[in-house]
Amino acid sequence: MDTLALTRDREFNQLAEVAVRQYCKEVHEITYIEHGADNLVILANREFVFRFPRNEAASARLYFETALLQKIAHRITAIPIPQVVHINHHPLFVVAQYLEGVHLSGEQVQALSTDEQDAIGTAIGRFMAELNQNISGADVKRLRIEAKVDHLEEPWAPYFQRLFESGNLPNEKLRPVVDEFYPLWKDFVTHEQATFAIHDDLHPVNLLFMGPVLSGILDFGDANMGSIEEELRWLYVMGDIVLRAAIAEYQRLTGNAVGYDHIRVWAIMHELSSYTDRLAKGDTESFPFQRAQTNLRAWVSNFPL
Repeated sequence: MDTLALTRDREFNQLAEVAVRQYCKEVHEITYIEHGADNLVILANREFVFRFPRNEAASARLYFETALLQKIAHRITAIPIPQVVHINHHPLFVVAQYLEGVHLSGEQVQALSTDEQDAIGTAIGRFMAELNQNISGADVKRLRIEAKVDHLEEPWAPYFQRLFESGNLPNEKLRPVVDEFYPLWKDFVTHEQATFAIHDDLHPVNLLFMGPVLSGILDFGDANMGSIEEELRWLYVMGDIVLRAAIAEYQRLTGNAVGYDHIRVWAIMHELSSYTDRLAKGDTESFPFQRAQTNLRAWVSNFPL
């Protein structure tokens, strides 16, 4: 049975496709990629990627990401990133060049040869160094404020405080884990330099591969000012070879020291917060909850749940 929401979605999709066909002139292949409730993504001719925001928050994020990508365009050479080729304001949509590649899970990356994993980590280390060299954390922060996206996400410190200090845990079995890692995190962040430009979401779903070679980094919508340890937290999912290669290359290129133990605690705290937040809401069937549980069982000895 059709609902009003589905009708609106269909009309939105139809209008988006009209815009795609007007831009491309000739469309041989068109693929709809739904990005939840926030964006419609359309791939045309395996050449162009169109993003159509569905609401004001998504529009603000797209505005920010586009401004950032324009700032660093042609300056990042370590790994291909999206290149904006067209911005349409009424209606708002952005066109970028299509990047070829597939996604690999952390387990699939760890199944690659040592040399292949090392090359992935080295490329990410170079990418981080180039990003730092070409835009400052303060400039990224300014772009976020100008786009009015800075208020859309709760910063880590108050988020963790709300989950682990202000209220009750959804299950007291989590208390020993919180008591072990939350104080460590608070201590570590006081010693980290949190002024760098960071992508802030180097999750495997935002990395593209051609065979074993890293062929692209996507989704700069969460880019922010932060520490390199925060930036590298998702590489902990890909294993020690990738992570240590990234650390070594970044340190070689920049001379900045990076704390491996800090990264481990960042990774655990990220997943612990995701797990705790969703457990409190009863959202235990979602992929983020299941992923967090799997990772915490692997990373934390005797994880209680």
